[in-house]
Order: sequence, then structure tokens, then C-alpha cells
Amino acid sequence: MKHIIFHSIAVSLFFMLPVLTYSQSTGMDVALNKGNAADLGVFFAPTLDVSILNTDATMTSSQAVNTLAEFFTQNQVKSYNRAHLTAPQNGRSNYALGDLYTATGTYRVYLYFDGQKKISEIRIQK
Repeated sequence: MKHIIFHSIAVSLFFMLPVLTYSQSTGMDVALNKGNAADLGVFFAPTLDVSILNTDATMTSSQAVNTLAEFFTQNQVKSYNRAHLTAPQNGRSNYALGDLYTATGTYRVYLYFDGQKKISEIRIQK
């Protein structure tokens, strides 16, 4: 009986993982669409590489949230459209990229994830 319960739980988790990953990426998309740095910061690793226009540094998650909030203040977000989301393969981590439409123009956003599915690098380029 324990064997059947264990397999049922394992199968359920196997089918739930894509849903969990989807909801995580949806949460990031919503945060970017709203231009909300604090909401996106929930998905940040404790330290991450940040490259936003003229800023290029390794920061704590709270520093990255502040830097991103400043960017959003200067570039009011109209919308975000994720163009691509990859799965990890061949030793490379997964990443997402999309277009951020703001009052000052369109920016390309790159998000790279660590093994815990946290954002370990964010790049925003014009």
C-alpha cells in the first residue's frame, strides 16, 4: 500500500512541475508588465548580476530591486511580452527573454536562472 501511495505522489509531482514553472514565469511576466521591481524581486537569487543600460554589477537582491525600481521610474512601463523561455540543457541554465515597452522606447530583457529557478542575472538593453 505504501508503495502505491509513493508512486501516486511521485506521478502527481511529475505532472505538477510544469505547472509550477509556468506559474513562476507568469508571475515574472506580470511583474515586468506592471513595472513592479518588488514583485520581480521575489524571484531574485540572493545575489545576481545586473546589467541595466549603464549599470553593470553584481548586487544583492535588495540592491537589484532598487536599481530596477529606478529604471522603471525613469522608463514608465507600458507592457511586457515574453518572446522565449528555455529549459536547462547541456549544462546551461534556462533563460527567458522578452520585450519591455516603455514610454521611452522598447528594451530587450534577458533573465537567466540558477538551479533553484531564481533569477541569477538580469539584463535590460535598448
